Amino acid sequence: MLNSHPEHCILKVNPQGRARSAALFYSLGMNGRTLIVAMLAGACSSLAYAGPVEDVSHDAVVEVLRALPTSRASIGDDEAREGLRKTEALLIERLKGFGYEPKIQEIPWVSPAQRLGRSTDAKDAPKSDEPKNESPKQESPKKEAPAASSPATNVSAPDEPAPKFWNNIIVDIKGTELPDEVIVIGAHFDAVPRTPGADDNGTGTAALVELARVLKDQPLKRTVRLIFFNLEEAGLIGSRHYATDFSQNPGSERLVGMISLEMLGFFCLEEGCQKSPIKAIPGVFEPPSKGDTLASVTIGVHKEFSGKIATAFEAGSDGIKITRFDFFPAPIPDILRSDHAPFLAINVPSIMLTDTANFRNPNYHKPTDTIDTLNLDRYVRSVRGVVSVAMSLANETSQQAKPEAK
Repeated sequence: MLNSHPEHCILKVNPQGRARSAALFYSLGMNGRTLIVAMLAGACSSLAYAGPVEDVSHDAVVEVLRALPTSRASIGDDEAREGLRKTEALLIERLKGFGYEPKIQEIPWVSPAQRLGRSTDAKDAPKSDEPKNESPKQESPKKEAPAASSPATNVSAPDEPAPKFWNNIIVDIKGTELPDEVIVIGAHFDAVPRTPGADDNGTGTAALVELARVLKDQPLKRTVRLIFFNLEEAGLIGSRHYATDFSQNPGSERLVGMISLEMLGFFCLEEGCQKSPIKAIPGVFEPPSKGDTLASVTIGVHKEFSGKIATAFEAGSDGIKITRFDFFPAPIPDILRSDHAPFLAINVPSIMLTDTANFRNPNYHKPTDTIDTLNLDRYVRSVRGVVSVAMSLANETSQQAKPEAK
């Protein structure tokens, strides 16, 4: 569709002369600008420029995915924790390269092994293949991990004291009309020990980086806040820390909605490869048997919000559809397995956008969760769908996005 700002279409027709073209366009009087827009209307229509959706680059997304350290876990050994530190630094560097000044939110937390003076031990590593089943208000770390390729062992205490904090990383694309109405889109960048974490959650992380790139300096009505959450695999600690802090200190802001990008890259097209935690409900839900869609997961009270997301996603994703799991009257464990859960707990319309993890991906939380197992074409098309969602939610009117009643 045509960009709603005609001058942006003009700038896209001549991207090399962006600054010069903008100056010329705005130096014209109203009649002159109207004439130029009319003359170029046909050209803009033929380009069918959809703004940031079409700016999504397959190469850029995959490059970020490949650049992420393949060992990045807060629960694990020194190498895993160092990899997580490097991931923080990498994301901050990329965001600064786009022209942002990221906000760093410290999370005071130390793993159980570090508190005991060990680099790692077997008790720190959760049980293999156990899904994430966290309630929004649970305070203890999650007990989960990949299938171990080798047993964890006790080692001597590190030479330096363990850091007592990790970081969430936050950037805003500030709204021009409703800056205090905020859409949060988040993804966790940590993984479990002994897994490369390509799908979980390198795909969500790389998608969020690309969202930051293509939305930079876009004129949006609302503020879009991109949050790279840490410590999700340790018990939703980073997202819970942010949501709790916001609920206690909201200032003038209101969270209009939250989307957690949780595993976006594994697709299976053969019959029976997709499993479901929910059996068929006549007239309400028919479980898919193929893993060729992404799922929008939330509770029934936020069904309208989920529907908006599905519609906007499918408008930009070039054929990738959304399966909606948004009919639950109350939360069940399998729909609370990501960073949207703490936001649900503070009554913010929130969804998890996911390829359904262990219900489809046999590499979930295993050393085999590698990039070569992903369907990169479908994944990048899904990233375009996410950009479409961000643009749609950020530009709808305030009356359309009031908080949904309990």
